[in-house]
Amino acid sequence: MAKIFVVEDELVLAKNVCDKLRAHSHKAEMRHNCADALAAVAAVNPDVILLDIRLPDGDGLELLPQLRAEVPTARVIVMTAHGNERIAVDAMKAGAFEYLTKPVDLDELKLVVDRAIDQRQVADNLDFLRKQEARTSGLDRILGESPAITQIKETIAKLTRSNVLALPDPPTVLITGETGTGKDLAARALHYDGPRRAKPFIQVNCTALPATLFESELFGHLKGAFTSATGSKRGLFEVAEGGTIFLDEIGHLDLEMQAKLLHAIEHREIRPVGATEVRSINVHIVAATNRDLDDAVEAGEFRRDLYHRLRVVQLHLPPLRSRRDDAVILARYFLGRHSERFGMSGKRFSDEAIDRIGTHVWRGNIRELSHVIESALLHADGNVVEAAHIPASNDVSDGGAFMDDSSLAIGIGDDRLIRLNFDNGCPSLDEIEHTILSAAYEHTGGNLSRAARILGITREALRYRLNRAAEKTQ
Repeated sequence: MAKIFVVEDELVLAKNVCDKLRAHSHKAEMRHNCADALAAVAAVNPDVILLDIRLPDGDGLELLPQLRAEVPTARVIVMTAHGNERIAVDAMKAGAFEYLTKPVDLDELKLVVDRAIDQRQVADNLDFLRKQEARTSGLDRILGESPAITQIKETIAKLTRSNVLALPDPPTVLITGETGTGKDLAARALHYDGPRRAKPFIQVNCTALPATLFESELFGHLKGAFTSATGSKRGLFEVAEGGTIFLDEIGHLDLEMQAKLLHAIEHREIRPVGATEVRSINVHIVAATNRDLDDAVEAGEFRRDLYHRLRVVQLHLPPLRSRRDDAVILARYFLGRHSERFGMSGKRFSDEAIDRIGTHVWRGNIRELSHVIESALLHADGNVVEAAHIPASNDVSDGGAFMDDSSLAIGIGDDRLIRLNFDNGCPSLDEIEHTILSAAYEHTGGNLSRAARILGITREALRYRLNRAAEKTQ
């Protein structure tokens, strides 16, 4: 049931309109002049206002903005005598939802009112979701007190406090870091703490869209542009107009699309698929990747010019294992959040659990930490989450080392060990070298340049040593 406010000086018409709307379970009230309408509209707080243009004590066009100021969310439908379409168009420009010409067809009026109600509900839902997202997306949601996180928050605060992000051509921001480090939180903080917060925030996962559809999704398309284009569609750049578009996992974007994206950024314009004219855009572009773009550029898999255009401002989110004090802060936050979610109040960590959280190697970063705390909370019997509920880390697999009386074991990643047993013979120096070189090469997914940088040697030296080791094993 919706509330309809009818402002009409023809008493018979006003009564017929109200009776029609009440017959369809709506609540309808009527007023017959400007003064009474303006005095009552705030108290009625209607979903839809039906407004006559000609009223005995004033002009409906002048009353319209006053009514909207009292009830900004109401949809206004103006009613005008036949031949006054020009006035109706002026009313639309002033913010009216639709107009009807007299004599009014009551069935048509009911359909227009229903459309206005539907639009109001959609707008209300979007407003609720946007406010809810804004409450969970500010800078205060980036938790941590480590120097690296503090610096990132200071950089974001500096950007959002200035007017630079509101410019028609704002600086692009590139956010880098491993999976699960919170790159999306940084992007949302840039938007919801910045001057574009009232406009849309559109997130695009570059790996979730096939290359064949990516252009039409980003830039839109016209009807008939391709086989399945049965209608025209606005692209996400246009949907984000005035706001922010967040291109997540941009490191995996197809090379052809990289060129088109670069053009859009450089010229602040897009061309929908099938269109002959370009359209200007006013959006803030934020990109993120867990990929080493320097390596991707060297490998010819990412355009150098796009890379430099994206990183006008660069934010690097360090892995959680490099800021272990932050892990404890985050763990306490997740314990509180999941406890509230499950209706489990009064939960806390034991001292031993805190120690384990601080020493755990969080390969999955913040995302893994959240899931582990969620699981620990559900497995805990009482109010205390014990160390036994937190999985222990094998630090050796991440580059640690341990020693006993006669041997040394060195972890070089991916659960690979080099064991030096001085009593029972050691691997040869060549064998140790080959193990380390191979581990670095496999760790980088076969990226020779990156592996060489990790090892501190040249690309050519690494290739030579790998080939030499391979020849010795033949």
